[in-house]
Amino acid sequence: MRRVILLALFLSLFTNIAPMAQAQDSSVTLRVAMPALSNLDPVQISRFDSNTRDLVENLFVGLTRFDPLTRTAEPMIAQSWTVSDDGLTWSFELRDDIHWVRYDASTQQVVDVRPVQAGDFVYAIQRACDPLRPSPYTENIMLIKGCKVVANAFHEVIDDLFIAREIGVRATGPYSLEIDLVVPSAYFPSLLASPELRPLAREAVVNETAWTGPDTIMTNGPFVLQSWTASGLSLIRNPFWPDAFTGNIEQVEVTFTDTPAQADMARLTPEQTAAVSPDLVKTGPGNTQVMIGFSYDRALVNTTEIRRALALSLDRAALVNQFLPGRAQPLDQFTPPDVIAAPEYHGYTSNPTQAQSDFSAAGYPACASLPESLLLLVPDDDPLWIELANGITAQWQTQLGCNPALFEVTPLPRTLLIELAHSAYNPESVTRSHMWLFVWNADYMDANAWINDVLHCRYGYLRTGRECDSADALMDQAASATDPQARADLYAQAEELFFGPQGTFPVIPLYQTTASWLQQPWLTNVNEYGPARYDLWTLAPRAE
Repeated sequence: MRRVILLALFLSLFTNIAPMAQAQDSSVTLRVAMPALSNLDPVQISRFDSNTRDLVENLFVGLTRFDPLTRTAEPMIAQSWTVSDDGLTWSFELRDDIHWVRYDASTQQVVDVRPVQAGDFVYAIQRACDPLRPSPYTENIMLIKGCKVVANAFHEVIDDLFIAREIGVRATGPYSLEIDLVVPSAYFPSLLASPELRPLAREAVVNETAWTGPDTIMTNGPFVLQSWTASGLSLIRNPFWPDAFTGNIEQVEVTFTDTPAQADMARLTPEQTAAVSPDLVKTGPGNTQVMIGFSYDRALVNTTEIRRALALSLDRAALVNQFLPGRAQPLDQFTPPDVIAAPEYHGYTSNPTQAQSDFSAAGYPACASLPESLLLLVPDDDPLWIELANGITAQWQTQLGCNPALFEVTPLPRTLLIELAHSAYNPESVTRSHMWLFVWNADYMDANAWINDVLHCRYGYLRTGRECDSADALMDQAASATDPQARADLYAQAEELFFGPQGTFPVIPLYQTTASWLQQPWLTNVNEYGPARYDLWTLAPRAE
């Protein structure tokens, strides 16, 4: 009888263990494919590296986090904040329930190290500003007072005391933080969601060259780095993450490969898109714009009517259909509609009749008596640029009635085109041009990263000698307006002045690239804009 009872207990235990093992084996694992990466340091991620940004988005969180569903910068580690009357000092109260964690391979457990505190933000910002350490790929962090001073200082004078004295960031308590800015910036919460402003645990970043390896990295996001090899890496849910998961992803298995056909999700290059079944390809707005810039030191294009005529004579949809089908969408507004505080403005349309009238008003009907040929420079790293530029000049010839000989397309190294955009070129090495094609790729999800960071007469990427006008004043107001809708309205007014029927057209917006990715039908709730949010995604049983 005793043997029978023991046997029954053994069978009972066995039947209880089996379902548990089965549940563990069938955990919801997302399969992602991407090229191999070398670093997960948040401050060193290029704005063009979407795959690494996806991983960092799930491993590290900052004071705010971009919500792709509401298109807002939601509070994350910062539970609240206030701004001084002059708009220059931001005071944050932090949550105490988000912790630094790491994966212990020996015990196969996630270890809770300690809470994230204000000092971790101070350390991360000071490190990002220090030119002796890894520097950010963008200048966004220079908005913080003293950061530019440190970044440009002689290396001999840079030490911890100098950095602490110059940079306007300080912990006023374990969970209280203050950050001083150079200028009032209402869009600062949007910028705080970018990787370079996320906290770091000082004790983890001891070895600057390899601290993001699986044996040393400490993270604070909804997922934890479990392993990283030459063939791929894996993430698992952070068991100490205090917020609810909207989706059901428990583990992410990343394979480093250029052939992503077997993945549940993979970001695609144009070449990969062509090789994947169309049923599995999803598209959404990209974060790259292509436009034509003007050299204001050339008298011909320093005339508003000439710039406007060149812009309104272009059929951008025809250009995209001819040269970039499925890879771009023509722009009818400068600021993408998917970002924070995006203006509701759709006024930029082709108007050849007005274009001809503007050219005549400038004194050159049908290009008659044009004093010189119009030179358009393009990057020399892809033949597509030449084809696109020739398509543009062909439209100008047709719509404006110009002689083809009045337009010239010349390729130039991209570095020299950047110098043109900054008016920093050497006249002996760069042909003086009227126009040039250039690419802008924003690195934070806010309207300010587009219209203001590109076009502002004093602070924008384009430093071509354009005189400040009322549109710049509107952008200044938007930068300090605390209400997102008020900012959107001000940006819409600026777009009207720039790109409306009587716009000044400081540039000619052409198109915005589209982002393509492979997505299996059993994967849902994938955010179409912004970095991947695995905590939002849902994976159903695969059809295998």
